[in-house]
Amino acid sequence: MKTLVLGAAIVDIIMKIPKLPKSGEDVLCTERKLTVGGCAYNVANILRGFNVDHDLFVPIGSGMYADIIRKRLSEDGYDVLISDSEMDNGYCLCLVEDDGERTFITVKGIEGLHKKEWFNSLNMSEYENIYVAGYQVCEDKDDIIANWLIEQKGKNIFFAPGPVINDIDKNTMKKIFSTNPILHLNEKEALGFTKKDNVNDSILYLYELTKNIVFVTIGEKGTVFYDGKEIVHIKGESVNVVDTIGAGDSHIGAIISAYSLGMSKYKSLIDPNDIFSDSSKGSYLGDNLRYNFVDGCKLANKVAAEVVKIQGAKLSKECFDKFKV
Repeated sequence: MKTLVLGAAIVDIIMKIPKLPKSGEDVLCTERKLTVGGCAYNVANILRGFNVDHDLFVPIGSGMYADIIRKRLSEDGYDVLISDSEMDNGYCLCLVEDDGERTFITVKGIEGLHKKEWFNSLNMSEYENIYVAGYQVCEDKDDIIANWLIEQKGKNIFFAPGPVINDIDKNTMKKIFSTNPILHLNEKEALGFTKKDNVNDSILYLYELTKNIVFVTIGEKGTVFYDGKEIVHIKGESVNVVDTIGAGDSHIGAIISAYSLGMSKYKSLIDPNDIFSDSSKGSYLGDNLRYNFVDGCKLANKVAAEVVKIQGAKLSKECFDKFKV
């Protein structure tokens, strides 16, 4: 089950600071790190860690930041599928406070452009899954991506709109929802978009828009998902947070990985005591042995917990080995 990971690879400049400065205030950086990031790259790292078949479909431009990204992709074993010399890749200044919360200041590059010809080389018969991030859709004023997604019949589309969910054009969002995507977002994004007072109401509202599974992460409390049958809450992991960069990306990456692999290697991670159902129907969790994303959410919670324990979003091979039976 091969996945096309569509989005961006950019350079992350991570700066640790005590707290965000107020307007006109000075603050000293206590630590600095330069790495490759971007939602698609972070998701692909998780797929690669679990040996899930995938391609990373991100544009690489021409310039200082593009050179850094191209070198990293080569080291990771990726082919450059989109090479466009029109401009350099972008970068993101990631300000990480002492409590691990992060603030992003992003400078757009080639990944902010969208060209129909980029998609011409794809043989979509190779892929069953497509991942797409909200940042790319938000920047796509001509709906190149949304219109292309509509053409991809029979694919599992994993859509993570992210913090820009309310900045995406309403007509663009309607097009994407018409593809019945599997939706992944966090509690703040879900409540902000739906204007509901609680996660349960928001997840039901979102399901009516997509008619497909909706995942909402709620930090260390875990994950809530709904597939049209019942709302299920999978308990999360409590860890010491270094930073939250890439936590959401790693979570959806693990869900895609679990779905692709069928969870055969990871069943021992699942504890029935970690699963709560808000429905009285009963049979869905008990007797249904097909893959139903409960296993994937539990794995994803563990993966995201490991990511927030480190600086940046890239887990080591040793870390992935811990998840295997």
